[in-house]
Amino acid sequence: MTDTITTVATYEVGHLYEVAPGDLKIGANVRVDPHPDAKQFSASIRARGVIEPVTAFPDVDGTLTVLRGQRRTIVATQVGTPTIPVRVIAPPDEADRITDQITENLHREAMHERETRDGIEQLALLNLSAAQIAKRTAVARPVIDAALTVAASPATRERMDAEGYTLEEAAIFAEFEDDAVAIARLTSACTNLGQRGRLAHVAQVLRDERAERAALSAEVERLRVEGLPVLDPQDAPSRYDLYRLRLDELRDADNEPVPQETWPTIPGGAVVITVEWSDEDDADHDDEAEGTEPGEPHAVFVPVWICTDPDAAGLHYGWRPSPVAGEDNAGQDVEARAAAEQARQESESAERRRVRTNNEAWRASEVVRREWLRGLLARRTVPAGAEALIARALLTREYSLTAALDRGHSLLGALLGQRADGLASEAANRALEQVTTPKLATMRTLAVVLSAWEAASGVHTWRNPRAYDGHVMSALVDWGYGASEVEHLLIPVPSRSDDAEPPTSHDEDGTDDPEPDAAA
Repeated sequence: MTDTITTVATYEVGHLYEVAPGDLKIGANVRVDPHPDAKQFSASIRARGVIEPVTAFPDVDGTLTVLRGQRRTIVATQVGTPTIPVRVIAPPDEADRITDQITENLHREAMHERETRDGIEQLALLNLSAAQIAKRTAVARPVIDAALTVAASPATRERMDAEGYTLEEAAIFAEFEDDAVAIARLTSACTNLGQRGRLAHVAQVLRDERAERAALSAEVERLRVEGLPVLDPQDAPSRYDLYRLRLDELRDADNEPVPQETWPTIPGGAVVITVEWSDEDDADHDDEAEGTEPGEPHAVFVPVWICTDPDAAGLHYGWRPSPVAGEDNAGQDVEARAAAEQARQESESAERRRVRTNNEAWRASEVVRREWLRGLLARRTVPAGAEALIARALLTREYSLTAALDRGHSLLGALLGQRADGLASEAANRALEQVTTPKLATMRTLAVVLSAWEAASGVHTWRNPRAYDGHVMSALVDWGYGASEVEHLLIPVPSRSDDAEPPTSHDEDGTDDPEPDAAA
């Protein structure tokens, strides 16, 4: 019979070795959850290996036991890293072990975002593309893009450093550096207490306005080519003044309407392009009807003939109150009725402006909110109160959910980051395939509930918010969403909690689940 002789490697204290991570033993550690499933951390080790050496000591049998660096060791084993650097020390006593493991994880500071920006810029100057930088550093591509955008704008870089903006905030400023008015609005949002969290909403409103201006300019040029005397948008009268200048509202000296065929020849005749939305001020739409879903709103350019100088053209505004027969003070009554009519029209005009402004704000918020929801639904941790919101939707037979169940989950795929051209049924099937744990089952059900609400919401939602709308928006705010002013209209005033800290998310067992630290 032949004895088997096992050779055990000997390690000298104070030396650095390259060791297969699977050959290391994970020792006792005060940090019981090393978060080995962090995607970016795993990607960085897969791409570059373990950079910071692990600290280990030889056990009585000669095996190296990890003292500091358990996370690096575990992830390196998972991703198949052949060897990792290990610094060997003498076995510590228990008090030193615990002390060192606490201080290692507690006393560390993250990089300033300006340092991240500068580092990414340096890699770009070495001719690495954004994709290559993202792969090598395991930093999310949006962060890389934001850093490169800010680095390319000296004014934005200076503003970021001076004001302490994040990369995301600074990238927004960089987008509008050529627009002084936009920069002023963004700066105001950042300096006003409670508004900084809504910077993304302000930016989306600015994008929408810029796109509308470009489309309006194109429409003006198109109509001018057709021979119409279209005013420049900046020279057009305000909406408040417009109705008193419209040729279809003006009358001649005989108080007769101006024939339409003569409009092009009227002195001061011109065309103004107004922008209307297909769903605005629709008298046939019942905002309070739960069983209705408005169509997708779209901008409509409407050419309106006006007279820029009615007096010179011998015209006057058509509405004039008539004296009431039999009244001695008919003249005074006419003036009072005229003043009352003017006040009514001004009030209606103000309300139309409010509706139009809030509609535009809602559409901008929809873009921001859905992008935020994609991030929320990609998380692995169930937000506190998600089960209650799901239960409310199910037990109250919430219309938006029953409609989605009946007609298909039209937005589910988009909010789960699936390809845009997929069918609703395919999105539901893929979501079901991802349900591998109770936690994921809850997250996918939450995605169904929120995508159903999103599909049924629209500008009608802020006009006549229902109790369920308030519950949804309150939940989003509690989960960290920075709601815009128009979105806050959904939340009943007593239950608004703008200044309250969001509750801690919880794991399946109800324990607190803080964000993972970058420590290895």
